[in-house]
Amino acid sequence: MRRSEIDHSNGFHGRPEPNTGAVGQLGRGKGLLSDVRIGQTLADPEWDRFVEATPGGTYQQTSMWAQVKSMAGWRPVRIGLSADDAIVAGCQVLVRRVARLGALGYVPYGPLVADGGGAALFAVLDAVLELARQERLLYLKLQPPPDSADMTSALRERQFVPSCIDLAPRVTVRVDLRLPPDTILAAMRTTSRKHIRQAQRRGVLAREGSEDEFPVAYSLVEATGRRQGFTPYPRAYYEQIWRSFPGRVHLLLAEHRGDILAGILLLAFGDTVCYKMGGWLGTHRDVRPNELLHWEGMRWARDRGYRYYDLEGIEPTDGEAILSGREIANRDLHGLTYFKLGLGGDVTGFPGCYDYASQPLLRLALPWVAPRLGLLTPIADRLAGRRKATSGTISG
Repeated sequence: MRRSEIDHSNGFHGRPEPNTGAVGQLGRGKGLLSDVRIGQTLADPEWDRFVEATPGGTYQQTSMWAQVKSMAGWRPVRIGLSADDAIVAGCQVLVRRVARLGALGYVPYGPLVADGGGAALFAVLDAVLELARQERLLYLKLQPPPDSADMTSALRERQFVPSCIDLAPRVTVRVDLRLPPDTILAAMRTTSRKHIRQAQRRGVLAREGSEDEFPVAYSLVEATGRRQGFTPYPRAYYEQIWRSFPGRVHLLLAEHRGDILAGILLLAFGDTVCYKMGGWLGTHRDVRPNELLHWEGMRWARDRGYRYYDLEGIEPTDGEAILSGREIANRDLHGLTYFKLGLGGDVTGFPGCYDYASQPLLRLALPWVAPRLGLLTPIADRLAGRRKATSGTISG
């Protein structure tokens, strides 16, 4: 994969160009991995169709998400392997140059392989390392996709090491929308069901919001940030999500006697609807709008045939305790974890992150020195372009 072969203007449209590097040696002919293509456009519908059709594909691997992250200085580089003129494996790497650190790379929930074949996975990972060399990446973080085949051995063979810091959620709560509505409701905590009925009795209306109402919805997020002590992403960030994912974003607002009290932003992709943003004015505590909003969001997603309602992240220490089977009292749970668990879903673990350093000495030191020196925390924050936030309240 020579630098001159990187395509700066085209996505994965038309017949891919053959690659003469190591990846191109996989073979040619019917049914064999024959070509590799590098794409760097912000919009790439063909790539997005591949991601949505591939097991483990999430919105974070799409060109639509790359458009959102470009606001924080990221640019996408997509590696696509093809067979019979169709993409069968690939990976979107987000690259960002940070002052005093150099170039950093991040692979959220990738790489993706259509049939789970080992040869395709190895080829994509080798191409990712070649890309890291070409881009002179100081540091690369990779998080394998959910519900994917185990990539541990392939990553370790390529000198990736398990990371102590995750950028995308590693533990979440997912509600199975294939169940009947009464069963979904019955699985919720008693107090959550009580709050839903209370909101309904007291006249709270959960309705669809429009793009014109984003300023109001964002003011709810700002109010939540002031109470909880975090600085949210700017409003333009969420407006970009709306524009980048046309027809896939759903804004729900809770209104009571003409006042908008709370709102949530949902993002639909593949078989899952994810909770991306939420805010509450903090007043009218007696009408309990928040549980009602999520219940209406579940109903909206189920009616449209989605399989999961993903609350997108809980406090990792809470999630690890629950997944390990340890008893944890409600009073010991973080507040947002307690709220999300009350909505009745299953605690679900995703693969953790792996780190790779291009420089040999840093690569050797990474598993041991970096966590002890606190090196990874500022790097991870800069990688994500994130601000201080309560886990799961503002996800990005």
